[in-house]
Amino acid sequence: MSELLISVDPFIVRSAKVINGKLEVFIIKRRGSLNSSIVGNIYKGIVRDVVPRLGAAFVDIGIGKNAFLCVENYCKDYVDPKRIDIKENEEIMVQVFKPMVSSKGPKVTTNITLAGNYLVLLKDTDFVGVSKHILDRDRQRELKSILHECRDDNMGFIARTASKHATKEEILMEVQYLKSLCRFIDEKFSDVKAPALLYEEPQIPIKVIRDYCDDDTERIVIDDRDVFEKTQSYLAQTNNRCREKLIFYDSEKPIFEYYGIEREVEKLNNNTVKLRSGGYIIIEKTEAFFAIDVNAGSYHYYTLNSEESIFKVNMEAAVEIFRQINLRDLGGLIIVDFIDMVNKNHINELQKTLNNLAKNDKRKTYVSKISELGVVEISRRKSNTDIFDEMFDKCPVCYNGGLVKSVPLICSEIYQKIKYSAAKRFVLKATAEVVKHFKNFASDLDKRIDYVSVNSCNPEGYSLEVIE
Repeated sequence: MSELLISVDPFIVRSAKVINGKLEVFIIKRRGSLNSSIVGNIYKGIVRDVVPRLGAAFVDIGIGKNAFLCVENYCKDYVDPKRIDIKENEEIMVQVFKPMVSSKGPKVTTNITLAGNYLVLLKDTDFVGVSKHILDRDRQRELKSILHECRDDNMGFIARTASKHATKEEILMEVQYLKSLCRFIDEKFSDVKAPALLYEEPQIPIKVIRDYCDDDTERIVIDDRDVFEKTQSYLAQTNNRCREKLIFYDSEKPIFEYYGIEREVEKLNNNTVKLRSGGYIIIEKTEAFFAIDVNAGSYHYYTLNSEESIFKVNMEAAVEIFRQINLRDLGGLIIVDFIDMVNKNHINELQKTLNNLAKNDKRKTYVSKISELGVVEISRRKSNTDIFDEMFDKCPVCYNGGLVKSVPLICSEIYQKIKYSAAKRFVLKATAEVVKHFKNFASDLDKRIDYVSVNSCNPEGYSLEVIE
């Protein structure tokens, strides 16, 4: 049994997929954050600069930073096999597929896709495909047959995993919806002046429901009335059967605490993850990649064969690493340093396990061979910002290294404490930045709050006192 839990407040949106009471997927996004919301958006942009040496171009899409577009094969991530012939000052349609990183603008592609509940529409191609997670060959042939009938000269389709149990009528209705949306985008491209937003990807929680709600999902629980009603309306409009599973949560406890996963979520604040064997892994984020180190920790070698003990820790770590990758929404390049092993059978078994874990991942994931030093490279498609981007900011004092909780996350913690408290009056002592941010977005609380700004460089050092 699985459940989708969605918690919304003025500062952040938190979503969790819980299977048999265990947290399996966790997504957190700052509300109002540009970088969290632009992935999937489609823009009419202006080509500002073409750089032949990079095999790329820079496109103004109207967000303050020019986007990066690959135009040659050797530069490509998402680009047609043939060269895209573009010139400076040309107006083109692009879609964001990677968010902004540090000072770099987002990455965009001219290969436009529109995701629905059961299908993905591929613009300007007649390709038809089926998700690799649908293993039934008869169902694969059936879906391909339906989609071949529906495709146009410039529209192809991929059947998503959720289409596994969809009826032909549901698929045909979605085909018509996606086609009409595609025509609307084309018409808007002709009418508006560049740079301009042509299509905005549905935001959390709709995106979470679209990606994670399946036949095994028993209920979708949302704790905000306005978001609940908007989600209900959207799912009805798109004929999504998940609308029947929506439940509005209204209780005296925070939703994650009520369902018993708050402690699991709090553990994600820590970059150290303990293993049952006594070992542990450490997850660090750098500018270019994620680094994961596997350590034996307090594990004691009870046998003379330490190789068996090391193998056990590495195998347990491999499973936990992929769980943490999903929980923390990590993407891009991930470097894992396992404990060195000598036994070739153990190395092969670990390699096989990693390959199987990557194969079962929802995102496209590649695992390299284990090097002689026990290092593995994992490349995982990055579709959005990760948990480090959303939960933490660089420390204003030790800017080059340390991370502290983000101001929106701190404000969300304060908001939840006040909202679910029986008290009516509070005194909040916090940094000026936290006080300012909280006052701007917490006006809907039916409580009296007195604010005191403290002179501190650490936004985590706040105090909330109950007056009455």
